[in-house]
Amino acid sequence: MLVIVSSMVCAALSSMILGTFMCVLVILSRKLQINPDNIACPMASSLGDLLTLIILAVCGEFLLQYLHSWTSTIIFFVLMVSIPLWMCMVRTNKYVRDLLVNGWTPLFIAMIIASIAGLILEGYIEQYNGLALLTPVLSGIAGNIGSIYASRISTHLHGGGEESYRRSELILFLIHIPVELLFLISASWFDVGHVNLTLDFSLIYLSISVICIIFTLVFARRLTLWLWHHKYDPDNYSLPYITSIVDVVCTGSLVLSYWGLSSLSQRSATKSGILIDIDRF
Repeated sequence: MLVIVSSMVCAALSSMILGTFMCVLVILSRKLQINPDNIACPMASSLGDLLTLIILAVCGEFLLQYLHSWTSTIIFFVLMVSIPLWMCMVRTNKYVRDLLVNGWTPLFIAMIIASIAGLILEGYIEQYNGLALLTPVLSGIAGNIGSIYASRISTHLHGGGEESYRRSELILFLIHIPVELLFLISASWFDVGHVNLTLDFSLIYLSISVICIIFTLVFARRLTLWLWHHKYDPDNYSLPYITSIVDVVCTGSLVLSYWGLSSLSQRSATKSGILIDIDRF
């Protein structure tokens, strides 16, 4: 019950805070004549993860003090009883009432897909040093770029305009390169993450990031256009699929790169006679 209630409270509070923040951000962006598609998605994904972790930790710490009381049970029933109230409030708002019916399927499917990335990371995080540092960065950058691109395409489709796909893809692709270089330099300079960022490893990481970004851009464009062609609103359906699938692709690619480097190093060490047969001792 403690875990369930902590998750429910975390979801409710983070959704309320993040939703309010995003509404204010979009309104300010419009007033300042800034395209919200370039700001809203990265802010939502990055702040959403950070805010959710903080609220979950605080809620878990608070409820842990009342582990053997009825506090968790009472909060659970209060949240469950309040669901009809929130549903009635949403139905009275013509701008968001369709969300009561649409958008649930991609969220649940995205949750399942994202869990695969978590299982992959959990299985190899202790085996490969630095995987915990590199995975969130690569997945976050690729997911943000895919979300920005999908939002831009969706905005142009709703407005009846046409997006310059090649120009947007080229700009978004070039943006990620200095960001990745800055991250590698900072990680090496401050020696964080327990990863040995050699030149060979850095080049392999950059190559993987390039492949992941190309996949993300192509996938985001095709998925958004496919959803629009089949009468689905890309704003409700595309982002969950993009972020979850990109998360799995980036995590799997990093694990494969670690595995490949480990296999190559073992083979080269065996050929040079460095490895010692422990059965002799």
